[in-house]
Amino acid sequence: MLDVVTTAEAVAPDDQLATALPLLRDTLTRIADEARHTMVVTDAVGRVLWWDGRRLPATVHHRWTASACPVHEPDAGAVVGVVDVAAPARYPTTPALVTAAALLAEGLLATQQAVLDELLLTRHLPLLDLLPGPVALLSPSGRVLAARPAGFLPARVPVPDDRRTGSGATGRAVLSPIRGGWLLRDGC
Repeated sequence: MLDVVTTAEAVAPDDQLATALPLLRDTLTRIADEARHTMVVTDAVGRVLWWDGRRLPATVHHRWTASACPVHEPDAGAVVGVVDVAAPARYPTTPALVTAAALLAEGLLATQQAVLDELLLTRHLPLLDLLPGPVALLSPSGRVLAARPAGFLPARVPVPDDRRTGSGATGRAVLSPIRGGWLLRDGC
């Protein structure tokens, strides 16, 4: 049993969907403005990050239709927000527009995550050669980016909010926050 213990709290990452708002605004407003759509982008808990378009009536009549699609972050696959488009009439292309916008945002987030992974590896990969025993570099969500020896961990190490976890390996390990992720070391 791998018992992971943190040495300090890690800082929560900024709202990832905020970096994709310019792309979402551009994608949605170019097409939806002509059709009198109302476009809304929310975060994972429903807070409006961006809104544009016609004001919805106080009571939405049956003529209004809406399409929505979740946006997932690439590291752990969690929903980070929702793209929603409402219109006063049924437009058969609206679901495709919303899906395309969400997929574009996810692609941007995946590209940004690849850059962050590369930065973490560039900064901290030399640590794997300096520290004794099993050691690994993890993404903020616990995704294993590099490990020595290779394969001693599963692809992801659970890192719950309290930063204590158990895994399928033996021994005791210490999980320390590093810039951009976590360093997991053998604590024996």
